[in-house]
Amino acid sequence: MGKREAVLSLLGEIENLSRSLETVVDEAREKIACYTSQKPDRFTLRGLGSLLHDFYTIVEDIFELISQDIDGVREREDSGWHKRLLFRMSIAIPEVRPAVISEELRRRLEVYLRFRHVFRNVYGYLLEWERMRPLLEDLEGTYWAFREELSGFGEFLRELAQRLEEA
Repeated sequence: MGKREAVLSLLGEIENLSRSLETVVDEAREKIACYTSQKPDRFTLRGLGSLLHDFYTIVEDIFELISQDIDGVREREDSGWHKRLLFRMSIAIPEVRPAVISEELRRRLEVYLRFRHVFRNVYGYLLEWERMRPLLEDLEGTYWAFREELSGFGEFLRELAQRLEEA
């Protein structure tokens, strides 16, 4: 596969993961509406936590693809790699790519990264609605900001593929 095809393949993978992300956000929106005036039971809280977990996991999967295919960096060396990956997506790499996301969006996503870490490392009965609720309420806004900024990065990939075709 040539470089142009590899870039277009990456774009296709990102678009596929973006559809999965939309499905998770749609499901969360539907479930959140049920809990505006009442607190969810423990079982439901676990399900809502799973949606938050899935949201950030898909975002991170997209970042990993970009890191591997564009940056040429494969993370997973130590326990701090998740945070480093998120940070790297918020900076431009000279002569390689622009920033994928803004600093503001990085800060918003850090909260979801921290929650995912908690979700993976505590027993489900320890999840707290008061701590999860703000994440769920901001999920859709964070999703739309991510989608918009990722769309801008997609334009960069399309332009890159075009330049590679002309070369």
